Amino acid sequence: MKNKNLIIALIAFVAVVGLLAGVWFATREKPVEGSKEITVTVVHKDGTEKVFTYHTDEEYLGTVLYGAELIVADEANPGMFHTVDGEKADFSVDQSYWALYEGEGYATSGVETTVIEDGDVFKLVYTIYEAQ
Repeated sequence: MKNKNLIIALIAFVAVVGLLAGVWFATREKPVEGSKEITVTVVHKDGTEKVFTYHTDEEYLGTVLYGAELIVADEANPGMFHTVDGEKADFSVDQSYWALYEGEGYATSGVETTVIEDGDVFKLVYTIYEAQ
């Protein structure tokens, strides 16, 4: 009897996980195909800003920025970058990092998973971490 209840609970759990995965796949942000123009502003450590405009058919921000060599991958940490427009941020030295903003708000996804649409505006800001 105990085993039967355990099996029923396990089947119910698997069904719920499958349902949640289906909802996530159906509602996640999907890439937009076609010609797009995006703007990326780089705010350097000294406060100077440089604006870059890209025309692309790519779907993800990371593909555009790596391809244009605006950002350089961190080989020790796959999926991360440490250098933007020739300036390196090194958290282990001065607790600095590159913050990604989408519009005026802090981005909710990383550079490699940020889907781009025509007219999007991004900022990469050299940031020093400050504990709250």
